[in-house]
Amino acid sequence: MSAGSNGTGVAVSHDLSLLAPRFRAAVERALAACAQQGLDAVVYEGYRTPELQALYWARGRTIIPPIRPVTYAPTNLYSWHGYGLAVDVIHRTDHWDRPESWFRAVAECFKLQECRWGGDWRKPDLPHLQWGRCKPSPSDAARRILAADGLEAVWRAVQAT
Repeated sequence: MSAGSNGTGVAVSHDLSLLAPRFRAAVERALAACAQQGLDAVVYEGYRTPELQALYWARGRTIIPPIRPVTYAPTNLYSWHGYGLAVDVIHRTDHWDRPESWFRAVAECFKLQECRWGGDWRKPDLPHLQWGRCKPSPSDAARRILAADGLEAVWRAVQAT
């Protein structure tokens, strides 16, 4: 599978301009550090649309492969990807086919930029990195802020503007 292809027919966004400003800057600095270490890391996915999240949610719950679920977020409002506060990072040429040690090295570059790594979770998500001032998953409060005042208000609440 190539970067940008997710097998759904719905486009994956690599557009860093859709990320919260401080998080975007952290991602860019972390990727530069990865490049200096020869890790050849790229953002596979940043902001995730509701349509793509619905397709990811269906995987493992319907007849869409793989057999097991690939996300626990039923909509993009339950994932920081839906707020422009998370990215999935893969290798430029090997994509997902890298050892955990590679993802760990990438994560160390991101942690130095105030980001959290999904590999540290109880159910690890090795490519996932998110703004460090965010809780592991968006809360009802984040969804209320979004509904009442918009995306930038959420970014302000987690100091990502």
